[in-house]
Amino acid sequence: MKLIIKEYLASLRERKELDALLPDLLSQMGLEVFSKPGIGNRQYGVDIAAFGCIDQQPEKVYLFSVKAGNLGRKDWNSGSLQDLQPSLDEIITVYISTHLPIEYRSKPIEICICFGGDLKEEVRLNISQYENAKKTNDLTFSEWGGEKLSLLIEKHLLTEELMPEKFRHFLRKSLALLDEPDASYKYFAQLVELLTCVESGKDADKITAIRQLNICLWILFAWCREANNLEAAYLSSEFTLLHAWELSKPFLGKEGKASEAIRGTLYAVQNVYQLVSTQYLANKILPHTDKLHGLSNAVHPSCEVDVNLKLFDVLGRVAMGGIWALWTMQSIPVENSDSRQAAQNEIDYYFVAIKQLISNNPVLFSPYKDDQAIDITLATFLLVLDHRNHKDIHAWLSQLITRVRFNFNIHSTYPCNLYSYHELIEHPIDHSDSYREEVTAGSILYPIIAVFSALLGFDDIYNEIQDFKNKSLKHCNFQLWYPDETSEEQFYKNGSEHGATLSDVFINKTKDEFLEQVFKECHENSHFNEISAVKFGVWPIIFLACRHYRMPIPIHFLKMLNRGKTAQ
Repeated sequence: MKLIIKEYLASLRERKELDALLPDLLSQMGLEVFSKPGIGNRQYGVDIAAFGCIDQQPEKVYLFSVKAGNLGRKDWNSGSLQDLQPSLDEIITVYISTHLPIEYRSKPIEICICFGGDLKEEVRLNISQYENAKKTNDLTFSEWGGEKLSLLIEKHLLTEELMPEKFRHFLRKSLALLDEPDASYKYFAQLVELLTCVESGKDADKITAIRQLNICLWILFAWCREANNLEAAYLSSEFTLLHAWELSKPFLGKEGKASEAIRGTLYAVQNVYQLVSTQYLANKILPHTDKLHGLSNAVHPSCEVDVNLKLFDVLGRVAMGGIWALWTMQSIPVENSDSRQAAQNEIDYYFVAIKQLISNNPVLFSPYKDDQAIDITLATFLLVLDHRNHKDIHAWLSQLITRVRFNFNIHSTYPCNLYSYHELIEHPIDHSDSYREEVTAGSILYPIIAVFSALLGFDDIYNEIQDFKNKSLKHCNFQLWYPDETSEEQFYKNGSEHGATLSDVFINKTKDEFLEQVFKECHENSHFNEISAVKFGVWPIIFLACRHYRMPIPIHFLKMLNRGKTAQ
């Protein structure tokens, strides 16, 4: 396990990776972390600062200067302000005298040179001479390299008492099967479920559990990145964030050290998820959306079903990237115009990517599974937010309904309620009306497209769905989904079925009457506003849970669009 951790540490970058891990490790060691990276103010060489005692030594102030990978001569003093020696000089000459909190100024100080790899021999003498020249009775130095960090992580985060051998077995299995992403994800999901099952109910055990989630996810991501295969990390990061939210939600909105520690690590897990998602999309998907059939050909399918399933899955992932970008922009203060504009540019980039993905991969006009309505909803919800996309939405949905109806009429591959891969390959197994009625007994696809069409004034699409329903789908139960009183308990771990269904949605009405029927249920169903991800403003968690567990998107989000607002 130590070798696994050491290899992981060596692969971490300095900013937002290695320095994001250390605060949790130091807190788990019993230190009080009073300065973390990314606060926004210049730190004069100090990336992380903590106070306390280690291994029963006298209490000290520990000031960390963090560097990535191996530490060599070019990292010591090559003329860059980011080199180690200038950072150490700033700590000694500026930080200690001006930035160290007054309550710690009488305490001994240890400057910790922290790096994820090894200390190269070429620079060892330089560092030793520097330390000998600068140390005093109250100022000492230490080196925290990959070897020491891996031992500390194993001792304090992955100890036998806190993370038994069977837990670590799942982590090793997950890492060993990176080339089989589904199997790797399966083992990692088992690990996550074990870690988040905190039977004691103690705050300290919950804090430890979420920190272990964070470190294990980082290890998986680092190994996936090294193998240039992020699929297992992508699926696992979704699952981990959802379970981390479930574990953290009792602490959200509360004061106290436990709540602060939980929130800090939850934010760290969210950052890992967004880092995995961003790298996956930026490296694997977004550069190829402008190529005709580019992503379809990249699936290397055994049959056309593989292309269809993967492309709709990719559509949902790209839409999730844009939804998180939207949430990020909404979190930026209005007065910070430059940051908001940068965030808006990112959202616009996702708009273009989704439209290119659809137009260059015609398979996205022909859903095979009814639950691909989830991915269609994610993409359409994002595109709707800018009126400049509405013509593109109309073109997509119009052609989609036309093709679906044509395929249905000729008994070709039309949306069905089958979930087994083997059944989908053989679908349709015959051209009988009885089979067709059996596999299209219910639908969330057609009513959700009808809602978007009614909202956007796409009369032709709305009328087409009405006609399709009356002539061919009289047997089909049009359904929409709403959270209920059990949803908050089940949403993030998918423990059991939850929510309420509006069945037999009556579409033989005017658009306004239809929307009134649909949104009346939102008004009468208040459980949506009690969902913790909505209450605490991290609403993309709901979209994430729906995408990962294949649950319909709550209609309440579309009601917000009806009021001319984006999600709040």
